[in-house]
Amino acid sequence: KVEIYYGPDCPDSAAYLAMYVQPFLYANIPGVNMTVLPFIKNDPHTNEFPADCPGTVILNHPCAVLPAPMCAFQPWLKEMPAELTMEYKDAINFAICDVAFANSQAPATFTHTQADIDRCASHTGAEWYNISVCMADPVADEDFKAMMVAANAQVKEHRGKSTPFIFVDDELINNTQALLDAVCAKLPDNAKCAAAHATNLYEVELQVSRFYGAPQWLAWTGAVSTIVGVALMASRTITWYNHRNLRDQEGHSLVHIDELESPKEGAVFLHN
Repeated sequence: KVEIYYGPDCPDSAAYLAMYVQPFLYANIPGVNMTVLPFIKNDPHTNEFPADCPGTVILNHPCAVLPAPMCAFQPWLKEMPAELTMEYKDAINFAICDVAFANSQAPATFTHTQADIDRCASHTGAEWYNISVCMADPVADEDFKAMMVAANAQVKEHRGKSTPFIFVDDELINNTQALLDAVCAKLPDNAKCAAAHATNLYEVELQVSRFYGAPQWLAWTGAVSTIVGVALMASRTITWYNHRNLRDQEGHSLVHIDELESPKEGAVFLHN
């Protein structure tokens, strides 16, 4: 069982998804069920899902970019952790594309318009009609709210950590660790794992040539190759975030688990 809770506007999450989740999906490891969801922090006053989310509460708020991934994952909410069907993989790849455009440190040439979201759906095979209908009036249903409240409780046990949160069989792994390595460590005799490692399938440097060889993968207006390049640079940032001393994060979207408790009065809750 794999659970991934990522910041929908978080550069570190964009890096992790591009570097480690896509290679894992293409390794086709059997018997793995997965939860992938954008992470929204509870309202600190009610300890429940924010009442005004999704919505454009303030600029650069994660709730403002929540509709696309929330709508994409809606068909699998009741099943999560769900079997990695082709349709579910398409939805995950859509979310990976979407967060690349939505993240707060995306290149200046990246916008996050309806047309960009449409292109992400087109080039990943996600069900754009259903996503677009949902996005026309985006409402977090009770299943999504309940899963977010549960995720908040789950990650709250791990102080000093920040998104993305990755759990393998309920164990939090370091978000600088390759997902394929973490899963295959629990499946030492799995032939797919052996084949993936033997061919270096998990290596970041091979992502473009091995996974995006088909022209449609490179058709995200250059986004895929840019994502990988940004991800490589951002990996240093992830490590820095995870090992630095906690300090005042005012004006920054990074969220540590410590901040889930005792919020400052009037604090605005941004996510990374």
